[in-house]
Amino acid sequence: MRCSTVATLTGIWVPVAADVSGRQLTVRELRVARFVIERDSYQIVDHSDQVVDSGELHLDEAADPCALDIVGSRGPHAGKRMLAIITLDGDRLRVCYDLECDARPASMQPQLDQLLLSITYVREAAARMD
Repeated sequence: MRCSTVATLTGIWVPVAADVSGRQLTVRELRVARFVIERDSYQIVDHSDQVVDSGELHLDEAADPCALDIVGSRGPHAGKRMLAIITLDGDRLRVCYDLECDARPASMQPQLDQLLLSITYVREAAARMD
């Protein structure tokens, strides 16, 4: 499977599902209302339309699974690099990273005692159609 490009990720994404190592989370309780990607930068917008987190994105298009580094510059992740993997299927983006360690997950399925956060988003235009 070919990895996404920054151009295909650019847009406004709305969370529709989330879990921590297979345990479902209530999407409405997530801090993120919109995940805004503009080429190599991101913003997390909360439910009151405030930007609560922002920074840079670095996509490794050659990686399998597709690797995305999320580097915070403002907000609770300022100065941190989260090593994520992603899948993009049309207007559905899934982002997965380990909550406890500084290692990139090998797959979307947690191994042993990994604490993986996985959030599935749809493009904002697609979310309005649902």
